[in-house]
Formats: sequence, structure tokens, C-alpha cells
Amino acid sequence: MTKKMPVCCRFAPAAAIIAGSLAISSAAAETRIETVVGTVVDTITLTSTYIRKTPTDQRSCRTVDVPIYAESEGKSDLGSMIIGGLIGSAVGNKLSDNEGAGAAGTVAGALLGREHAKNQKNNRVVGYKQQESCSVTTVMVEENISEITGYRNHIELDGKIVKLESKTPLTVGSRVEVVRRTSYSLR
Repeated sequence: MTKKMPVCCRFAPAAAIIAGSLAISSAAAETRIETVVGTVVDTITLTSTYIRKTPTDQRSCRTVDVPIYAESEGKSDLGSMIIGGLIGSAVGNKLSDNEGAGAAGTVAGALLGREHAKNQKNNRVVGYKQQESCSVTTVMVEENISEITGYRNHIELDGKIVKLESKTPLTVGSRVEVVRRTSYSLR
């Protein structure tokens, strides 16, 4: 029959190795943290630049020549109605032997003749007039955008210049507290 070892006894050797290595590393290295006072000698603004594209409606207009057509004068609907009536009467009498077909053809021909006269226009161009014609198109307007992302501050400490970044600018000539971490270790 096998005997079960408690869990703590199975992991004891590994725990001893880890504890020993931690003890060795803490004995070999040391970090000191201290607060020192320095003087701000310069502050540089850090920016990020990008191109913003915005759709914009742009209206463009131009002057175009529009033709002017001659108006028909002296033409009357009556003349067209008479001619249409005569043609309609002749067609009505020819197509039908019924009495009154010629009269119906006359009325229909007169109405068609009048409509034909209305639709007929003199298409002779007598001149041009200038008219403004406009259209709207969408264009992309590009704009360079610069945003402040922070500040790089040059601070004099113990005769040396260190560069530290911050979200707000520091005033040149002001004295500031800086946390200094110094680590020591054996080679």
C-alpha cells in the first residue's frame, strides 16, 4: 500500500529554491528612491498632426446662353379648325355611308386641327439671353489639425539636464520636485 504525502511536503523543495533565489537577488541589488529639487530650464510643446477630411457642399454657377425663339404671329386656331374640319368631313364621308358621319368627322377634324396648330411652334432662333445655371457638388475639404499631446520639460538636477514629460507645461525658472530612483547591483 502506498502512502500519500501531504501537499505541503511535495512542494517544499520548490518553495525552498524560489525563496533562496529571492534572497540572493535581494542581496545582490538595491534601489534607492529619493526626492530631489530641480530647476525647469525649458519646456517644449509636444503635438500630434493629422489631416481631417470633411465633406462640404460647394455651389458653382456659370452663365449660359439660352436661345430665344420667334413667336408665331397671325396664325389663328380658326384657320386650322376649318382645314381640319374639311379633311375630317371628307374622311368621314369616305369611310362611312351613314348620314352624319361627315359631320362627326368635321367636328373631330376641327378639334385635331386646332390642337395641331397649338403644338406647332416656329422654331426659328431670333437671339440669345444670358442665364445663370448653378449646380451643387460635394467636395472633401482637407484641413491640417495639430493637437497638443503633452510637454517635454528640461530640468537641471545636480548639474545635469534631464527630460521629463508632463500633461501640463511647467514654468521656466520654477523649482520642481523630482523622484529619483537609483539601482545598485553587482556585476
